[in-house]
This record gives sequence, structure tokens and C-alpha cells, in this order.
Amino acid sequence: MQSNLDLSKFWCWQKNCLDYGKKGAGNIVLKERYGKDNRALLKCKTCSHCFSETHGTPFFGLNTSMDEVCRTLAEIPEKGSIRGVARSSGHDKSTICRWIDLAGKHCREVTDYFLEELRLDRVQVDEIWSYIKKGEKRRYQRFERIR
Repeated sequence: MQSNLDLSKFWCWQKNCLDYGKKGAGNIVLKERYGKDNRALLKCKTCSHCFSETHGTPFFGLNTSMDEVCRTLAEIPEKGSIRGVARSSGHDKSTICRWIDLAGKHCREVTDYFLEELRLDRVQVDEIWSYIKKGEKRRYQRFERIR
């Protein structure tokens, strides 16, 4: 079965598999495509465990396409409210709230993973916040010039 999916970016999610968590081990193959979005069902050759290409992402288990979810979530800052986005996108307000919750939980997990065991002293943390605030100030100034 042909696929334009880069299988080296996937790993087995089965914790008792010998290739658990190993990217590019050559053990992941495309089993089939499914659903209206033609998503890939992948299989580990080591343990025969099958999983979706969206496993471990905020898109796992959603019936809506990734593009539509991203487009809808990107409208929130522009529209300024969830109700406004619901009216313009045609999605239910509770659906959009669920997508926000999923995206937020995923962001928290990614942030926790990357910021685990950072040993920063107070000065380093202060420098990071100064850099962030300086960037926000520049963005605000650019926005004012555009108006």
C-alpha cells in the first residue's frame, strides 16, 4: 500500500513492545486508510499493535478534519468570542469549547515535557520574561501603526 506519510516519525505506543517509543526503527507500517479524512491506521511489526496516525494529538478521536479544527480555533482571537466563532464556522459552541480544552491539555503536556527538570535561577527566569514582554510590546506597537 502506497503512502505519502513519513513512517519514520511514528513509534509504537504499546508500553510492553520492544520498540516502544523508538522513532525510525522501521517497525511501523501502514495497515490501511479509514474514515472520511482517509486517516492512516498504522501497525507495529514487532508487537502487531495498531494505532491511528492522530494518536497522541489533540485530533485523536475527532470526526472533524484537522484543517477545519485548526481554522476554527485560529478564528477565536479574531472574532473575540466562542459564540462569534460558532456563528461564523457553523460548529456548536460546546464543540468548539471541547476543541479548546483538548488543545489546551495537549499544550500543557508538551510544555511539561519540554520544561521538565529545568534548573533556572531567578535571574534567568527574569531574563526570559523580559524577552517575552519586550516582544509583546513590539507586537502592540506594530498593531498601533497598522490601525
